[in-house]
Amino acid sequence: MNQAATERLIGAIPTLASLSFEETIGFYARLGFEVLHSDISFLLLHRDGVRLSFWLTGNRRVPQATSCWLEVTGIGALYADFNALNIVHRKGHLEDKPWGTREFSITDCHGNLIRFSEKV
Repeated sequence: MNQAATERLIGAIPTLASLSFEETIGFYARLGFEVLHSDISFLLLHRDGVRLSFWLTGNRRVPQATSCWLEVTGIGALYADFNALNIVHRKGHLEDKPWGTREFSITDCHGNLIRFSEKV
């Protein structure tokens, strides 16, 4: 593939499932996220320049089969904050990975798995 020098990807916005935007907003507010946009079918949250979007579903299985990775700095402090909220996934405690990152995972209020990762 021949790409022009000005062509490059600059970000991604994960789209996750929500069973209730009100519950999603409340959960992510505890993590420091704020609402950028909300309407009947779309919710957009942000924190530190990172955005997460959500769509509504009535199927409880959908969010339980959905995940995303967020790259962070200061993962130790972030882990301590989220662990104190009792939202760290039972198999997602902070650990060094063989691919050169430290990671942990949380489960949100509807079952979406959110992985936090910092390069080491």
